Amino acid sequence: MHTRPPSADRAIRANASRVRRDGVFVFEVHAAARVRASLSRTWEVLTDYERLPEFVPELVSSRILERNGRQVTIAQQNRAGFLFVAQLVSMVVRIEEHPMTAMDVAMVSGDMRHYSAHWELAPLPPDGADGTSIAFTAALEPNLYLPPFVGTPIMQASVTRMVEAVVREIERAPLH
Repeated sequence: MHTRPPSADRAIRANASRVRRDGVFVFEVHAAARVRASLSRTWEVLTDYERLPEFVPELVSSRILERNGRQVTIAQQNRAGFLFVAQLVSMVVRIEEHPMTAMDVAMVSGDMRHYSAHWELAPLPPDGADGTSIAFTAALEPNLYLPPFVGTPIMQASVTRMVEAVVREIERAPLH
């Protein structure tokens, strides 16, 4: 199967920081990328929830529990770790889909103190001829305390790996 060559301008821009939000400290992560693929291809990959563990590092499982219109409830397990210590983090999340433009993710239950995320998509340029812009933001707080000097680089590396994997999968579409 032929695949597209990697995009030279698809560098992932990602950062993480520890911030106080509503009186609670959380890690905020932001990532942005450009993909050489249509908006519909990008949406198709991001919303193929049960296939995500095939290409997203650290995501062990992802199973749809319920779909109700634009709302999807999913059970996921992620492998989280630092140095030689790894653990499974289980969550049930509710995703509100805004087709071809955005997804809002909120934790319903799970092994985190807090988790919320937002994916935003936009055609590049406005006609989509050059691909799609992807933006990801999340606020999360693990159950175990991670000091900022340890947690911030871990969160930044994790979100970078995730978005890189998503971009690779989106651009992996066979050439026509």
